[in-house]
Amino acid sequence: RDCLEKQDLVERLESTPPSRRPRPASLSGLTESESRTVETFSKVSPAVANIQTSQVAQAPFSFRSMEIPDGQGSGFVWDSLGHIVTNYHVIAGGQGRGADKTLVRVSLQGGTKQVVAALVGTEPEKDIAVLKIDPSEMTLTPLEVGTSSELRVGQAVMAIGNPFGLDYTLTTGVVSALGREVAGAGGRPILGCIQTDAAINQGNSGGPLLDSQGRLIGVNTAIYS
Repeated sequence: RDCLEKQDLVERLESTPPSRRPRPASLSGLTESESRTVETFSKVSPAVANIQTSQVAQAPFSFRSMEIPDGQGSGFVWDSLGHIVTNYHVIAGGQGRGADKTLVRVSLQGGTKQVVAALVGTEPEKDIAVLKIDPSEMTLTPLEVGTSSELRVGQAVMAIGNPFGLDYTLTTGVVSALGREVAGAGGRPILGCIQTDAAINQGNSGGPLLDSQGRLIGVNTAIYS
């Protein structure tokens, strides 16, 4: 009888379409979806940059300069040459406030070392800035670039950044809408933006928005509150 019941079970499983069969959990006890998210975060998080800015100004009643911490944001490694992409508003904080210059320092996951970055390009109307660090000073892992034109509302996305100074924080969600318009740092609206319900907070600015495969599909720029 046991053999007959086992044979009946085998026949029923074989007749069940693969899409309807239950998916086993991974060896670590995670679901298949959770395992993919963990693996993707592990793969792409080394490409996420923690960006800290400070302002250099002349000290009152002195000829010496002083450095004043100004802000923090996120960015990501674009290529192996040392280019780091972030938001323009992340690195533009001290302009127009009496600062002589802005110092930008970059650190990557797994290291305490901060490297001074040079500003090599800006597009304020798109709220984009490009930094450059010496590639010999850090191990660089560029992100794979996806295609935002093929996005669909409802597909899974993830954001990695440094909200409130909590470095390398992962949040997940979906594409909530496409073709949104947000105000750019230069005053003009940025068209064709992606709306997501993945949590984005202060400090996430400049960090990557990724698809479920870990491919770059956008830059986290603004929150609505």
